[in-house]
Amino acid sequence: TVVCGGGCYGVAGIMPLARALKEAGNKVICINEASSSYLVYWEDELRQVCDEMIVVTKDGSQGIKGGVQEVISSLVARGEEIDQAFIVGCTFMMMLVCDTTKELGISTQTALNPIMVDGTGMCGACRVDVGGKTKFICVDGPFVDGHQVDWPELMHRRAAYGREEREALPQDHNHHCRHA
Repeated sequence: TVVCGGGCYGVAGIMPLARALKEAGNKVICINEASSSYLVYWEDELRQVCDEMIVVTKDGSQGIKGGVQEVISSLVARGEEIDQAFIVGCTFMMMLVCDTTKELGISTQTALNPIMVDGTGMCGACRVDVGGKTKFICVDGPFVDGHQVDWPELMHRRAAYGREEREALPQDHNHHCRHA
């Protein structure tokens, strides 16, 4: 039994995984996470490539209220024996899921998304500590053992260009704040 959990853009990432795992004879449970019902997408497409499809929203507007980690806990509570999890989505969500699956003893692969510049491993922007070893995710990943990732380091490195990213956003130079 394999769980494929995706949030935001990660939903598209779990689609080919779920299809291949199902074709290989696995029982596949897909978890589609979104902040709200209007952000849930590919629900019907995922249903076609898995044995069970579960929608979870942060605000509870569709499916179960919560996140992928709560769904995995509930699957285990109902007696589901999960052999492997593949998780794709935002860094924080993957970290929360890995905290849960580690406690539950479920092997978990995560698709990391650090800053990448050249895609060859030469620049080092995508380096992440995995199991105490430096991995260059653009060439050593994207999937790695989520239980071995130094999540705080990864989140810190992903924020390295936050100021530049904000400055690159379009600016409304005609806007003037009124102060009372």
